[in-house]
Amino acid sequence: MMQFAVTPVIPWIIVVYLAFILIFGIVMSRRAKTMSDYYIAGKKAPAFIAIVSGSAAIMSGFGLVGIPGLTYQFGVVADWIQIPAILGFSVAAFFIARKMRTLAEVREVYSVPDAIALRYTRFPTAARIMGVLGLLSGLLGYLSVEFMALGVVMSSIFPISLWTGVLIGTAIVGIYTILGGIAAGIWTDLIQFSMEMLAGISILIASFVVAGGPVGILRTFASSAVPKWQYHAALWWPAGGLGIWAALAWVLTFTFGHMGQPQLLSKYYCHRDIAKMKWQALGNGITYSLAGLVSFAGLALAALVAAGKVAPLANSNYAVPYFLIHYIPSGIAGLVFAALIAASMATTNGFANIASAALTRDLMQKTFNVKMDEKSGLMWGRFWTFILIIVALVVTYYWKTLIGFAGSAAWSTLASVFLPLVSIGLNWRRATSYGAVAGAAVGIFTSLYFTVANYNPSGFFGSSLAIVLSVAVFIVVSLVTPPDELPADVEAIVGMNEYAPSAVQPAMVQKAG
Repeated sequence: MMQFAVTPVIPWIIVVYLAFILIFGIVMSRRAKTMSDYYIAGKKAPAFIAIVSGSAAIMSGFGLVGIPGLTYQFGVVADWIQIPAILGFSVAAFFIARKMRTLAEVREVYSVPDAIALRYTRFPTAARIMGVLGLLSGLLGYLSVEFMALGVVMSSIFPISLWTGVLIGTAIVGIYTILGGIAAGIWTDLIQFSMEMLAGISILIASFVVAGGPVGILRTFASSAVPKWQYHAALWWPAGGLGIWAALAWVLTFTFGHMGQPQLLSKYYCHRDIAKMKWQALGNGITYSLAGLVSFAGLALAALVAAGKVAPLANSNYAVPYFLIHYIPSGIAGLVFAALIAASMATTNGFANIASAALTRDLMQKTFNVKMDEKSGLMWGRFWTFILIIVALVVTYYWKTLIGFAGSAAWSTLASVFLPLVSIGLNWRRATSYGAVAGAAVGIFTSLYFTVANYNPSGFFGSSLAIVLSVAVFIVVSLVTPPDELPADVEAIVGMNEYAPSAVQPAMVQKAG
């Protein structure tokens, strides 16, 4: 924990913000009257709201606290996460966004494993269960990252421990998430992500004032006599740190990994108007880019340390809080701190919601045939949301690592399952149930094993290698096993041009449970 001296206005802004978002979230939770409302906002979200909510699901505490911490620790190489991530939004939107939403138009789907079960008809239950296991495997790690980021921010500005900050922040987001699910979260996302974009712009401006902007920062690193700071200006570290293989791993993971992030895939269901989804890629790219400017806090602070103007931090996770307190006017800094909290809250809401859907919808209803009406379905959804948050808190307590590395590992775990099963599967007719189950099993096992064992061959992150292995197994097994027989409407979605949703003819449309 690192406690900084702050002016009184910053804590007061945070208190007012937290009170507002709690009340707003509770009020908006009244929109959750059915399971469709709770899990996919009733497919009624305006295009701009749904697009911003998708950006909020990705730009989390991992992005606003963890990645700046990595840029402070390692320099420019950490931006192999941010820059490919912008492209990744476009890749995901182009290949899968309209297909997911069209699937929700012709079938009753509330979760990403729902889509998996509809695609793999030979073993729909097994494929669904693999989706649930993959979701839970990545979710606990990702939620722990968000909770840790909450604790870092809260403990920076209040006289409390990191763990107390975790509990306070989690309690607030937990209340409106448990009550309202995505129906509450998608509207709070709009407010919270607007603040995240303000944070990025403010920090970029401040980096010019205190460190000369990108050119001044790179010049400071390059002119240093210390190899560590010289490496900060390189695209990868030539010795130690993060080498070329790590950079390539991040390019792979964050360019294509978006197509395997269920927190983003599920937001595609929420759109009210399919035609307006043509703006998904551009909207996500612009909004994410503005929020991603926060990474300049880590670079600028590292440049100040390299120039001898600032003492090194004991913990790089605190790079953004330190920069805000010392180099941003107090009023704006308070709003930016609120944005850091908002990032973790938005992602926590999204992840808790999709995991609750997996347990209530995919396990209880579809796997074990538990009968439930709308009222009991909402009750179970809220119950599982509460349980998942508690379990994730336990994981947070025992998982001690840099937020940026932990976030990368959780991201890769999710991508190793949902990239092949959903995004490739809905674009490749030859994908089979055998390939889906085998690929998911390899992805789950290898990503968890490589993460726990800290296996990074030649510096190439093992968690990224898990994506390669799962996709390879998925493709090879699919090619040597018989294809599935698909219903006409699902077949049409797999074969449709992403920008011609009318390819799913009305005659093919059938409502099914």
